[in-house]
Amino acid sequence: MRSPTQYRGTLRAAAVAAAAALLLAACAPGGNSEAGPAPSKPVSTGIGSEPVTLKLLVTSGVDVPFYTALGKLFHAKYSNVTVEVENQDYATLTTTIARTLAGNNVPDLVRVPQLGNLTKDHLLISLDPYAEAYGWNEWPQSQFASTRVAADGRQRGTGSLYAAGAGFGLTGVYYNKALAQRIGMTRPPATVAEFEQLLAKAKDAGLQPIMINGKDGGSVYPLQNLAMSSAGDAQAVQDWNYSKPGASIDTAATVKAATTLQRWGQAGYLPADVNDIDQTRAPAEFIKGNGVFFPSGNWQAPGLDKAGSGQFGFFLFPPGVAGGPSYAMTAAANLGIPAKSPNADVAAAFLDFVQTDQQARQETVALGGLVPAGPSDAPAPTAPEGSAVAATVSAFQEVLKNNGLVGFMADATASIHVNSLIPQTQLLLAGKTTPEAFAAKVQSDYERDLGQ
Repeated sequence: MRSPTQYRGTLRAAAVAAAAALLLAACAPGGNSEAGPAPSKPVSTGIGSEPVTLKLLVTSGVDVPFYTALGKLFHAKYSNVTVEVENQDYATLTTTIARTLAGNNVPDLVRVPQLGNLTKDHLLISLDPYAEAYGWNEWPQSQFASTRVAADGRQRGTGSLYAAGAGFGLTGVYYNKALAQRIGMTRPPATVAEFEQLLAKAKDAGLQPIMINGKDGGSVYPLQNLAMSSAGDAQAVQDWNYSKPGASIDTAATVKAATTLQRWGQAGYLPADVNDIDQTRAPAEFIKGNGVFFPSGNWQAPGLDKAGSGQFGFFLFPPGVAGGPSYAMTAAANLGIPAKSPNADVAAAFLDFVQTDQQARQETVALGGLVPAGPSDAPAPTAPEGSAVAATVSAFQEVLKNNGLVGFMADATASIHVNSLIPQTQLLLAGKTTPEAFAAKVQSDYERDLGQ
């Protein structure tokens, strides 16, 4: 473990608390798992001196400059290692990842939003030997909850470790400070009802109330928040995410959330072409002033700060009742090591580096907008006061107070996001399905994915 260094307290507290209280269900290190193989040879923490090209496959967008910067830092420390970063859009990566990892041109590290059948099909190696070698088992363990897989191959937050990441995402709502002032917003809304009042005021003022990317799943964020906050069903959502036996999303809470989101679309609170807006266009439109509010995640904060320092704020999605708990979706920016990687030891060294190196942790905040993962005594980065990044970190601390971090519904199974949540939400917003049919269909698709 590295010696603690004094850095800005807010980010240190958030990083430590994230590891200590991540997700509604915490877990300890898992035992043996038959879901995926261990490395084929004894592991080593040494890099060696032979030239190595470490290939990363990540999602397009923020991931590319983020991991490119981390790769340069890793090369600066280990000059014989060159890090190459390739990318695919989220939908493509999640739908083709199994075929990629089973092929001949396999990366050494791959972004794994969902583990799905990757462990059961032996396409990722277990990181348990590396966790032992690097001392990860001495770190707060709940940060690894989402990437531990039980022997049956289902993601349950227990079992062997299959991925780790540089930091944690967090969802909430960005707002344009100048536009929010125009509609009389003097503080973040205390309830969903207050938020709706602000949306109505924005519409009446001739402004676009919400900017969001419905083409690739951004509209699922407020849907899940509404199910957890307004309908008060956070634990049911988390049980569903972790494939708990009997878990269902076909509930009154989901129907209520879908009804609200559909009503927002019908009222013009969402863009008329919401289903055509992707994750690149949405923040660009928001930066241009096309949208008072922008539900998204902390990974957007660095770009917003760069585009307009001090112009954008951030708050957690409001609860259903005043004073009620706030919930937010979170997940680590996880990377796994493919079973066919010829450079597993170097890949594991990279995973350790991004979680423990001081400069790497600073880039995790500055470029990734993420709250750093890693040991509780690792150096805490800084964030400029009044920045969107600082606001997301503060919000992270706030939601931790009520243990309100929940995984993404989009990560519940390997295909649920692309094959069910995105198209069904699009149909919902287009008025081509009902809230009741939406909830039933997503649950049916989930059970199909789990082989039930």
